[in-house]
Amino acid sequence: MLDAIKHGLSNLFNPNGRDARQAFWYYVLFIYLLTMAISMVVIMPVTMQSVMTGVQQGIEAGRGQDPAAAQAAVQASMLTSMSQIFPAMMWVSMITGIIMLVGLGASFVRRLHDSGLSSYWALLPAACQIVSLAAVPSQLTRIQESIQSMDLRNPLAGFAMMQGSFGIGPLLAWAAIGIVVALGVRKSMPGPNRFGDAPFVA
Repeated sequence: MLDAIKHGLSNLFNPNGRDARQAFWYYVLFIYLLTMAISMVVIMPVTMQSVMTGVQQGIEAGRGQDPAAAQAAVQASMLTSMSQIFPAMMWVSMITGIIMLVGLGASFVRRLHDSGLSSYWALLPAACQIVSLAAVPSQLTRIQESIQSMDLRNPLAGFAMMQGSFGIGPLLAWAAIGIVVALGVRKSMPGPNRFGDAPFVA
């Protein structure tokens, strides 16, 4: 696995040659874990701080009211606080999406070469991912409004409503993943092919 990671990083912008399935998927796992770690390190402290601030403000706002009104005040304050951190979450998501795109681009092309496909096939998931990332900022206001109007007593309905606010972006992101998986699991062509000799094997 370490050899696959070293190979992927040392050939980050080199689309020439071939990568075997195992080497490619080890490298995909590394890039995925890296982007998840970045997201967790940045987002979790901010989210926890935001939730705690929202709860404290809600408790202050609901002090002296009946329990139902106090609970509604806490909920409203929490959701407002969470909606305010969403721009930061959006930018972290976009940055990790770009890291994923750049980190896997050349490796995916080499994997396509290994199965005998042209590098042009890599344009499909790349285009889906780019359009998905570009669509997020335009939906920011709608997403923030959806968060603020969520009912925490019915989280599934609130989650579905918030998902609807994202527009086509998530569908394109899933389409990109589906294309990479479908093309990335193809068998290696035996022996040399028009893209090079035997592939790199982890």
